[in-house]
Formats: sequence, structure tokens, C-alpha cells
Amino acid sequence: MKILCIDTSSKLCSVAILEDTQIINKIELNNGLTHSETLIPAINEIFNMSNLDLHDIDLLVCDIGPGSFTGIRIGIATVKAFSDSFNIPTIGISSLEALAYNIKNDGLIVSMLDCKNNNCYYAIYELNDNIYTCIQSPDTASIDNVLDLLKYKYSSNSISFVGDACILHKSQILNTLSGLDITISSDLQNNINIYNLGLAGLEHYKKSDFHSENILPLYLKKPQAQRQLEERNFESTLMTLSDLKNIELSDFDDFWNISNLTDELNSNNSKFIVAKYDNNIIGFAGIKIILDNAELMNIAVHKDFRRQGVAKLLLSNLINMCVENNIKSINLEVNEINFPAINLYKNFDFKIVGKRPKYYDNKYDAILMDLVINP
Repeated sequence: MKILCIDTSSKLCSVAILEDTQIINKIELNNGLTHSETLIPAINEIFNMSNLDLHDIDLLVCDIGPGSFTGIRIGIATVKAFSDSFNIPTIGISSLEALAYNIKNDGLIVSMLDCKNNNCYYAIYELNDNIYTCIQSPDTASIDNVLDLLKYKYSSNSISFVGDACILHKSQILNTLSGLDITISSDLQNNINIYNLGLAGLEHYKKSDFHSENILPLYLKKPQAQRQLEERNFESTLMTLSDLKNIELSDFDDFWNISNLTDELNSNNSKFIVAKYDNNIIGFAGIKIILDNAELMNIAVHKDFRRQGVAKLLLSNLINMCVENNIKSINLEVNEINFPAINLYKNFDFKIVGKRPKYYDNKYDAILMDLVINP
């Protein structure tokens, strides 16, 4: 059985082809979060290296997270496209399970990935006679809560820790679990190994433990901006014509007027999302869909609610809408001096693809940016 494995959950873009449990070839590119540009060329290269193509592949395996918000979607969208086109079974493996396969000693394995503010993504596995069994599904918790769980529920077991969070919290782990049989993985073991990702996928395949059509990103924790907004009773919904009655455009910027918004909302090709706080509109954003591409028309945030994550929430929801509707890419233009907007788009993996000289006020260039979401 030939297996194509893809991991885009971190800054490392990894692709490998396995023949059952033997690796044929692998490529690992550390080019930062540029997976929309590097993944397909890497796949083409590894096929050329192996004298194979997609017709030879019997199984697709990809990392479903947790990890890079954009990278995970790129990997999943790619294997889904391959699966649909060539009718290849597809298996999604969590980053935490792939990490667990780095450990070869029998006993409990705690996979831990840092998610800031003393919290971690974690899962607990048991390895016995080369069989990995999940006994605590992937979740997010404070490091204190994870260690309390281990101390009071699994104190009789030998425990191996793997993942960047175990290095970050090494002292606390050893102090809290003193007296137990504890092993902290070395730095080299704390990265996802594309070969082990493939092995995990193969084991699930052998047990028929997968559903190709249900492969989805494993988001254990909502983005920080979205969590902060929800804590303040913010909400984001599709914009309707009735919302226009509650918009005071002077609270935003002067690039919109009610007539333009009305025309766009009446268009079948346009979709807008509105953010509200206590039923007051504090932001809106829209796209225009042309065939299988979308143009981001603008993101507008109320002057009193800027720098609070509203734009991030709106953009995130627009991207998710495009993913769900099989949109291949989103393009936009932005004033070259609008640095906050440019940084926002770059954080969501938009790439600069060109410019229009002196487009704004015959003085400033328009920067053209593009995000590939369903290759």
C-alpha cells in the first residue's frame, strides 16, 4: 500500500510517500507559513523523485491539528481535492497522536503542545506491544489541570511526555510528579515526524477507523480574538438588509454608503458578515464571489472597537465561509500605507502578488494580495 502523507500544521511543510511501513521519499521545507505556495510543488517533486503519481496512491494521510490555523486548512483542502478526484481513502491524524508515535517505550504517553498563557493542547495515549491506544482525547487545559489529572488518576504508570509544552514546563512536571516514573522527551523528539504521521494513518486504516468524508480541522481552542469577543457577548452573523437601519456610517469610514451596501446585499454574488455588541453593529465585511474565487471588498470596524480583534473575527469567518463554499482563493487590494490591514492579511497567510501604482488619490500604490484556500 502506497501512502501519501502531508503535514502543514506548523512552519514545516512536510510531504512523504510510504510503502506500508517503509518510507520511499520525504521532503521537509522550513520556509515559514508559506504552505499555499510550497505544498503543491513539494508534492509534484516527491512524485518525480519516486516515479509515481496520484494514480499510484492507495491512502492519503494529513495532519488535522492542532496547529497553524491556515496551514491546517491548506493541507486538508489539498487531500480532499485529491480524494474527490481520484477516489482515494483519506485519514486525518491529530498532531498530538503523531507526536505520541515518536515514543517507543511502553506506558503512558502525554502529548503536549503549548497554546500560551500556561495552557496546552494535550492528549494521553497508552503504548503496549507496539499498539497505541488513545485514553484521553485531544483537549485543551492549563498545565496545572493536566498534571493534577495525571497525579491523581495515572500515578501508578510510567509516563513519557512529548511535545514543545513538556520542554517549556519541564521543571513543573518533574516537581509536581516527583516520585513517579517520568521521562521528558529530548528536543529532537518534540517535532512532528511525517513518517510517524503515516504510520498512525496506516494503523487507523487497518482498523477501518476513519471516515474520509468527515475529515475536518481539529480546532480545540478558538482564536484568542474570537474568545475575547465572545466573552464580551459579541456575535458575528450574516448581514441582512434590516441591519442597514442600525448602521451609522460616520462611526466607520467614508468609503461606504447605504446605497452601495444595499446594492451589494441584493446581489446574489455578494456575502456580508456583521459583528454586533449588545445588538449594535460594530463591524462588517464582505466578499464578492466570481465563479470559484472571491474578492474581499472591505472590512469596516466601528471607531470605538478597533484593535480589539473585531477585524480578525470577521476575516476568519469570511475565510471559513469561503472554505465551506469551495472557493479556491480570495483576493484583495489595500493601500500601501494601511499597515494594520496589511499585517492582518499577512497573519492569515495572504501573499502579495502585485501592485497598482498610485491607485489611491493618484499618490499611494494599491497592494494586491491573494489567499489560496482550496487548491
